[in-house]
Amino acid sequence: MYDASLAHLDRLPDHVRDDYLRIVEWVLAELPARLSSRFFVNSLWLTIGTTGNAVRTEPVDLTELYRRNGYPDEFSRWVMSAVRSRMTEAGARCAAMIANNRMNKPLSGPLLGALLGPAERTVFLYAAHRDASLEFRDSFRIRRGPLRHLGFAPEVHQKLAEARRTWPDRTDSGRG
Repeated sequence: MYDASLAHLDRLPDHVRDDYLRIVEWVLAELPARLSSRFFVNSLWLTIGTTGNAVRTEPVDLTELYRRNGYPDEFSRWVMSAVRSRMTEAGARCAAMIANNRMNKPLSGPLLGALLGPAERTVFLYAAHRDASLEFRDSFRIRRGPLRHLGFAPEVHQKLAEARRTWPDRTDSGRG
C-alpha cells in the first residue's frame, strides 16, 4: 500500500484530503510558535475530533510511546500503528504525530538535542484517518533563523500552495 503525501492528495476522498490538509496547515502555521526548545522539535500528537474542525494538540510522552510500541531504532516500522492507536484512544476522525530526525535513535529528546546541537533538518508528519486506509506521511525541511528560531524552508510552503491549487473547492482551513 502506498502512502499519501502533499503531492498525492488526489488519491483520497474529499473529506479525508481536507483533514490531512488541515493538519499540515496547522503544522506550518503553529508549530514554530509552540516550540518550547530551540534545540529540538517537540513531538506532538494532533487530533481532529468527530465533530468540528479544530486541531487539538498534546505532547508525546516518549517513554510511554516506546514502552507501548517498541524500540526507537524500529520507529519507522511501528509509527503508523501508534498513530492509528492514538486515533482510536482519542475518539478522533484523524490523528497525527509530529516527529523529529532523532525519533529513531535510542537516545532522543531535549538532552540529546542540547548536547548535539541543531542536527534536525526535517519535521516528519505521520497521519491516519478513520475513513481511509491510505495513510499520510510527509517530511518538511526546516531552517533555523536568528537565535535558533525554527521556520520552514520556502519549498515547504510551495508544496502546500500546490496542494491547495489541486483542491480548489476546499473551504476555510478551520484551524482552531
